[in-house]
Amino acid sequence: MGNVAKNPATRPWSGAVQAHLQLMRPANMVTAAADALAGYAASGLAPGLSLICLVVSSLGLYGGGVVFNDICDRRLDAVERPERPLPSGRARLKTAVALGLALLALGVLLGFTVSIRSGVLACLIAGCAVLYDARAKHHALLGPATIGLCRGLNF
Repeated sequence: MGNVAKNPATRPWSGAVQAHLQLMRPANMVTAAADALAGYAASGLAPGLSLICLVVSSLGLYGGGVVFNDICDRRLDAVERPERPLPSGRARLKTAVALGLALLALGVLLGFTVSIRSGVLACLIAGCAVLYDARAKHHALLGPATIGLCRGLNF
């Protein structure tokens, strides 16, 4: 019984969950929450449910963006970083796409629960994140501008 708890191969669902969490880069997600918190503080509004919605929206948008980053880089990662979840086979491509879409949708939907403006900004952030992942990050000017736009709109 002790080996079952220590050996991830005997718990395939646990390994898959861990791989998909790794795709979301949870340790880095706090930076997205910090952007939303700073923007909210700058607005001068009193904390409330809308603040929680905006922080969770930001986490979803960030998580979805980095999942799509790994999806778009999976062929390069197969050569340069084969230990990552997608090239190693620990995460399945279809599941990763579903996760990325779900996170982006969560971010957009929560944005709209706060206001039309927040929802539109969330749509723009999601679009910029996917544009960055798919094309812009390999461009000397468009890459930094697009990722900066993601961060700036999130603020």
